[in-house]
Amino acid sequence: MPDNGAFLWDWFWELRQSQPPGFSGPVPISNIELTAWCQLSGNIVRREEVSILKGMDARFCFEIEKETEAIRTREANA
Repeated sequence: MPDNGAFLWDWFWELRQSQPPGFSGPVPISNIELTAWCQLSGNIVRREEVSILKGMDARFCFEIEKETEAIRTREANA
């Protein structure tokens, strides 16, 4: 992560920490949760930053689901 974008990385993990675990994988960050986080944290998030955070979250959820499926496959074949 470039130094000038490190705050996005920090924001992303703050948002992820408030997410409850889902039954079938990670729950994506909703717009309502993002709005509540902004209000609670006092952070002012620009439209472009919201887009980046949502993209990071989508990729995070995808990778976790992919790893979970790989674990299931390994366990089924063991």
